[in-house]
Order: sequence, then structure tokens, then C-alpha cells
Amino acid sequence: MRSVNNVWENKIYSKGRQLNNYPYDLVVSLIARFFFSIPLGKRKNIKMLDLGCGAGNNSKFLAENGFEVYGIDGSDTAIRLCRKKFKSLGLNGSFIQGDFLNLPYSDIFFDCVLDRESLYANKYAMIIKTIEQIHRKLKSGGLFICFMYNNHHPEIKLGRKIESNTYSNFRTASGFHNAGIAHFTNLNEIKVLFNKFKVDKILRNTLSEVGNKKNKLTWLMQYDEYIIIARK
Repeated sequence: MRSVNNVWENKIYSKGRQLNNYPYDLVVSLIARFFFSIPLGKRKNIKMLDLGCGAGNNSKFLAENGFEVYGIDGSDTAIRLCRKKFKSLGLNGSFIQGDFLNLPYSDIFFDCVLDRESLYANKYAMIIKTIEQIHRKLKSGGLFICFMYNNHHPEIKLGRKIESNTYSNFRTASGFHNAGIAHFTNLNEIKVLFNKFKVDKILRNTLSEVGNKKNKLTWLMQYDEYIIIARK
């Protein structure tokens, strides 16, 4: 069983798409909230995993702020871009191409795992198994910050349902057609997915267009996600 979706390699990163140098704003806010009280010189002892690191925009932010950074992605091109970026900037980071279902790290290793919308691009069974892996890799008290698209997302209706809360073949030039598969979680699922964690907070982040004259869904301007803050 594999969770790697070759769509991201074949149609996204190898084509030079989604090569963002800037961290997601809420990633910045949450990392600052939980870790910036640690003096900069001591953050090198904080091990962070960027799950589905892509081309390294969030990893770059973590490294620039003194953390020990690891990244894994299913795309070989994305990992090569990460390594190239870090080398050109003189940053330290360890990046590997791999599968979320077999995270190649020691158990009880990370202080924090960040998932900025990578788990959603899988079927539910894969998400369950990946979160089980994450739980094993985190230290006791370790933090899991997970962004997942939710069942309120406006583009659900544009996909073809393939299983409960999971869709594909989106009829739009949205972000979801890139992934091929998109799972939109709900609060009941989160209770099951994170049953081994202590869930500190669940936040809902929504962006909606209110002045779209053409009345068309636009991925860059509309989304709905849950942000789960959980500890082992």
C-alpha cells in the first residue's frame, strides 16, 4: 500500500508549478505562538517535520527561525528543489522523497509535525494510517499542527464522489484537480483520526468571495479548512 500520488510529481512540480517561496501566514502565526518563546539559539534542539514539504516554502521559514528541519514529500522534483533552495541560502535541512505510510524516522523523534494540506490528498484509510505514523514519531508532548480541508468547502460539489467525503475529477481549474483526490474531513472524523492525541484546539478558517460578479468558484479566493492543534 502506498500513499504517494504521482500527480504531484508528473503534473505539478516537474512542470514548475506551485513553487512558492513564502510560508503560509497561519503557519507563521502558529509556529510563533507555540515556539517563539524559545530563544533563537536554543531552537536548534527543536526537531520539526514538514509533512508534504513541497518545494520548501514552510520549511524555509522554519529553518530561518533556527529550528532543526526535516521534510518529506512524494515528489522527487520537489525534494530536489528543497535541497537546492536550502543550499543556495546556506540553510540546514534534511529532505527525502518518501511515502507517508512509511515515515523513515525513528520513533519518538520529533517535537513538532506540520501538515499544511498534504493529508487531504488521500483516501480516508491512508489518512488514518499516516496519522498513526505521526503519533509514533512524535515525542511525548509533541505538537501536531494539521491543516485539512473540511466538509464546508465550496468545491465539494464540483468533484465526483469516490467514497465518503472523498472526491476526484473536479470540474474546475482549482487546486483540487492537481491532487486528483481530495478528502474533506468533518468534526466527527477528526475525533476518530486524532483519538490517540490530546486535541487542544480545532479552528475553522474560511475565505469566501462576496464580490465575485461572475459568480464562479475561484480556488485562490475561496476555501474552508480545519486546523487541528493536537499533542501526543
